[in-house]
Amino acid sequence: MTPKYYSKMFNRLFYWRIALINALVVSLVFPVSSLLRIGYHREIFVRECTLGFLFTIFVWWFNLHAFPFIEQKFFPSVNQFISQALRVFSTLTASYLIIYIDERLGLFQINIDLGDYIYPEYGNEFRAVITAVIVLLIVFFMNLSGKYYKTRIENERLKLENSIAQFETLKQQINPHFLFNSLNILKTMINSNDAKAEEYVLRLSELYRSLLITNQKEQIEISEELFVLQNYIYMLKARFQEKILIKMDIPEEYKSGFIPPFSLQMLVENCIKHNIVSERNPLTIEIKIENNQLIVRNNLQLKRTVEYSNNIGLTNINNRYLNNIGKTITIEKDEDHFTVSLPLIS
Repeated sequence: MTPKYYSKMFNRLFYWRIALINALVVSLVFPVSSLLRIGYHREIFVRECTLGFLFTIFVWWFNLHAFPFIEQKFFPSVNQFISQALRVFSTLTASYLIIYIDERLGLFQINIDLGDYIYPEYGNEFRAVITAVIVLLIVFFMNLSGKYYKTRIENERLKLENSIAQFETLKQQINPHFLFNSLNILKTMINSNDAKAEEYVLRLSELYRSLLITNQKEQIEISEELFVLQNYIYMLKARFQEKILIKMDIPEEYKSGFIPPFSLQMLVENCIKHNIVSERNPLTIEIKIENNQLIVRNNLQLKRTVEYSNNIGLTNINNRYLNNIGKTITIEKDEDHFTVSLPLIS
C-alpha cells in the first residue's frame, strides 16, 4: 500500500465522518415542521427522522462516489466550472428522483404528514432540495479548504526541499575548498623540504576525517569546533611558526553554544589568504566572545596581489546561518582590523 493510497483512505473516512454528523443533524431537523403543526407523534417522528438521515447519506454518497465515477466515465476533460455546474445539476436531479420514487412506492408516506401545507405535493421536494443544497455547500467548502491546505503543504514542502538542497550544496562546497587550500600549504612545505611535512600530512588526514564526520551536522558545539581548529592551528604553525599568532579566549560557559561546522577554520583560512604573514609583520588572529557573539578578528595587512577569490568562505558561512536560524554574520573592516561576528546558536 502506497502513502497516496492511505492518504486517499484517510480523506474518505474524514468526509464520511462529516457526512454522518450532517445526516444526524438533518434527521433531527426534518420532523420539526410536523412537530410544530401536529405535535409529537412517535410514528411520524421516527419516519421523518429516518427519511432525513437516509436522504442525506444518499446525497453525500452521490457526491463522494457516484458523481466522480460519472464524471470520469462521461466527462473526463471538462473544466472546473462545468464540473461544478454538473455536480449541482446532477445532485439536485438525483435528489428529486429519490423523493419522486419514494412517493410513488409509498415507502415513507410523508405526504400524509404534510396536509396543512398549501401545496403539500411539493413539500417533500422542497425539503429535499434544501437538504441537497446544504450538503453541496458543505462539500464545496471542504473541497476548497482541502485544496487550500494542500497548496500550503505543497509550498512548505517545496521550501523545505529547497532549503535542504541549498544546505547540501553548501556542505559540499566545504570539502573541496578546504582540501584545495590545505594541499597548497603542503605543497609549499614539500618544496621547501620542511621536516614537518610528514607530521602535517598526518594532521591533515585527521582533520579531513573530522571534516567528513562533522560535515554531516547542521551545527556543532563550539567546544567541538575548537578541538577541530587545534589541528588546523598545528598545521599553520608547522608552516608559519612565529609568523602567525592565534589568541583564543572563549569562556567555558560559551563552549556549549553552537555554530555551523568548520566556520572558525574557514575564517582563519580566509585571514591567511588575504594578509601578509611574515616575521616582520606577524599576522595576529583573535577568537573571542563579545556581546554574545563569536568574534574572529585579525590585524589588517593586505597583500598587494591577492590570489583570485570568489568569497566562497564568507558566503558559505553566511548562507549556512541563514538556512539554520535566519540570521546573518556581521563583517566589519577599518584601517587596522578585519572582524567577522558569528551569532551563537543556543
